[in-house]
Amino acid sequence: MGLTRFKLAIIYIGLFLSSFVAIGTSVYLLTLHSLEQQLKVGIGVEAQRLLEEYEDDGLDGLADEIREDENVAHLYGLQGAQGQWLAGRLRHFAPEAGWQMLSDADTPLIYAQVIALPQGGWLVVGQDGAAIQATGRAIIQAFLSGMVLVLVLGVGGGVYLSRTFLQKIAAITLATEAIIAGDLKRRLPVARHHDELDKLALLLNLMLDKIGLLLDNVQQVSNDIAHDLRTPISRLQFGLADALAKPQTVSAYQDCIGRALEEVEQVLATFSALLRIAQIESGSRRSGFKPVNLSAVLKSVAEALEPVAEEQGKCLVADVASDLMVIGDQELLTQLAFNLVENALLHTPAQTRISLSLQAQGSHLEWVVADNGPGIPQAYRAKVMQRFYRLEQSRTTPGNGLGLSIAAAVVELHEGRLQLLDNQPGLRVVVSGLQVLPTLVS
Repeated sequence: MGLTRFKLAIIYIGLFLSSFVAIGTSVYLLTLHSLEQQLKVGIGVEAQRLLEEYEDDGLDGLADEIREDENVAHLYGLQGAQGQWLAGRLRHFAPEAGWQMLSDADTPLIYAQVIALPQGGWLVVGQDGAAIQATGRAIIQAFLSGMVLVLVLGVGGGVYLSRTFLQKIAAITLATEAIIAGDLKRRLPVARHHDELDKLALLLNLMLDKIGLLLDNVQQVSNDIAHDLRTPISRLQFGLADALAKPQTVSAYQDCIGRALEEVEQVLATFSALLRIAQIESGSRRSGFKPVNLSAVLKSVAEALEPVAEEQGKCLVADVASDLMVIGDQELLTQLAFNLVENALLHTPAQTRISLSLQAQGSHLEWVVADNGPGIPQAYRAKVMQRFYRLEQSRTTPGNGLGLSIAAAVVELHEGRLQLLDNQPGLRVVVSGLQVLPTLVS
């Protein structure tokens, strides 16, 4: 950990110094360039003035002008057409037009513009560059002095940041080790400032919460399976043991085998329903989604179950809007419709009115199965969608308590919402959130 902290501090200091040097170099170069440009502009203006003097008074007049201005800010040099020296202190220059860097005994750095005269000869106009050199040295000294402060701040900042970062990593590591050791309630620490590590920790905590819920669900399902299958398996065991305990007639043995097969079929049906719920919740069926005419599905289910309702002395009424399309799994949506209507038929008395409706609400659907039966108390509405949960009044009816669990899984797979509401009287089951295909939205 100490070596890692040292490496992080070094990296931080290196980045800090690199940025500081880059800024200092840019400031140095830009400042010198700006000062040089200003100096050259001044030299150019002075050279233009002297050329105008040359045009008015000739070479002699220009020489006199240079001698008069010798002690001002600019430095001069004038050479005749034959190479003879006429005026000024700038003698050593290359006879080429343009900018040159010159020097003499008194001035080590001179910015000079060399100009070829129209009738032969050369004019040199220059200016001392000591101020530019001094400015450059001052900038360098300032940045060198500042580098000490940068090093101090960089070392301090690097140590602080590396220490803070590694402390977070250490806390996350400890929490992770505790979770691996079996403390599934432990979560990764999250600071108030929510930096990138905190955001990652939040996502991991959400994942752990989801995993915790899944584990709790698995444990609950295991308990429910053990509880709900114990009765039919116990009946099967006692029946077979009783058949073996004493001699039986062929007819009695056949009755015993028939009852045993019924118990086995009930157990197999329960396991089949559990496997179907697991398959639905895995989301693997979503890859096969395609456009489904939900209106046609609900109408066919209503037609199939209407005779069943009449046999039970109940009334099934369908109010389904035409040609409402969704993206989904037609088989699962059909099973969902059967489960909801059969649930209403199974748990309501004679003379009950059951309604099945499907309407578009903007870009979404509202699918409702309602009855005026005894309903479900509000305290139990969330529980009845859990696996194997059954109300006391439903214990005597056929089933394994998985119908609404399958319905909830199908609705969630289609990114919808299943609600159990009060129909005053009775139960109102609402499936919402399913999107209508945009091309068919009215």
